[in-house]
Amino acid sequence: HTLWYQEVEVSAVWVGHTEFVPFVASLRNGDDHGLLIRRHRLVRCTCFAVRIVSISLRIGCGLLRRLRLLLLAAPIRIPLLLARGQRKSTSASPRAKLADLSLYLHIETTTPARLIGDLMADERVEVAYLAPEPVTPPFDIPPETPSFAADQHYLGPGPSGFGFDIQGRWTQADGTGIMVADVEYGFDSEHEAFNDIEVLELGHEAGLYLAHGNGVLGMLAPRSSGYGVSGMIPGSTFTISYPFSGPDLYNVADAINQAAAEMLPGDVLLIEQQGWNGDTFTPVELDPAVFDAIATAVAQGIVVIEPAGNGACDLDDPIWEGWFDRSTRDSGAIMVGGGASPFSGLTARSWYPSGSCFGERVDVQGWFDAIVTASASDGAPQFVDLFYPDADTRQAYTARFGGTSGAAPMVAATAAAFNGFWIQRTGAPLSPTELRAAMVSTGHPQQEDAAETKIGPQPDLRRLMRTYGIR
Repeated sequence: HTLWYQEVEVSAVWVGHTEFVPFVASLRNGDDHGLLIRRHRLVRCTCFAVRIVSISLRIGCGLLRRLRLLLLAAPIRIPLLLARGQRKSTSASPRAKLADLSLYLHIETTTPARLIGDLMADERVEVAYLAPEPVTPPFDIPPETPSFAADQHYLGPGPSGFGFDIQGRWTQADGTGIMVADVEYGFDSEHEAFNDIEVLELGHEAGLYLAHGNGVLGMLAPRSSGYGVSGMIPGSTFTISYPFSGPDLYNVADAINQAAAEMLPGDVLLIEQQGWNGDTFTPVELDPAVFDAIATAVAQGIVVIEPAGNGACDLDDPIWEGWFDRSTRDSGAIMVGGGASPFSGLTARSWYPSGSCFGERVDVQGWFDAIVTASASDGAPQFVDLFYPDADTRQAYTARFGGTSGAAPMVAATAAAFNGFWIQRTGAPLSPTELRAAMVSTGHPQQEDAAETKIGPQPDLRRLMRTYGIR
């Protein structure tokens, strides 16, 4: 049977990942009215229902089979809560008004996304969100791994580092809200640095160059946990888009397209691939299909980060027939060259000899050498120099990662950190070309031979923020 009911106010909703929708309701019907529940059985009801947009739930036997309390006490009363406009956020003050925890309920649904949308369309609903799944805490597998965070000098202030030392001052500048997709041959999800990170994988997994993929992801993703390395943007979500559409079918353009289909404006697409022209490595956009795929992604508002390649070639040379002439054609990608790190023995931020390609098309630079990050056993012996106990690939670390493969993630992290903050502040990201120009104008200039071997300035997150009035 169905009870008589009245419409009531809804305070907040928590939608379950699986079948349950944890449901927070403010049942406002006078001081003495409410539901009294003992052991999930209705003891007293004063004519309540929950009505939300087109969804009407009546308090009756059918509903009670689908409703359970999130925070249990016995007996449990669901009293009224302050109206939406009267609610005040709590703080550390002991005088702060605490929420009534007895208002937390579960209801089942098979369409959580739709229900969230309907609820959030109602001005009476304060918040609706998916219930959290159990989160595996970060753990250090034995033997104990030391922390290498103090050796990640690229996290430090400019001009040596990339200005991430005060990252915590800025809301969502850890990349929160930003997807970073890496077009990558492979990575080892079993590495301890990634044990609490979910990575979306697209394309055909070939299992190649795991040390390379671990090195890139190790610079970006790990949360600070007291061991191993700390990522530059641990708040981001991560996708690996493999450049194989099937066994032996290498297709970078398709990997870019697949990743872009999952992304929103302001997200960051890092292409950890390079081109090949007979005898030298080049930017991957040498391939016309890749160039067009990049341009399409940029047109969608996606920030594309492209290594300049490790061929030490002059992109302004006439042999390229203007292919890298920005005045003629511009994919919109932020192209990253390799600069000498402060630990290279060379002048910092100068072109690394026999290193990356260079020229007017190269926008900015990152470190070409001395990068501390995660690794894997297929990088042995050169790239397991920092830690590799018992030849355990899950605990492999290096201080020798580099090339434009190491330079590009630093720029990708800067882009994700800025857009994470900027979207939170303004509701929209900078366009890819606006962000590219901002990184160039606020970066630390190349130190030597910029006319002959231009690789651009080194970005600085702090200077980038301050240019937009953020202190």
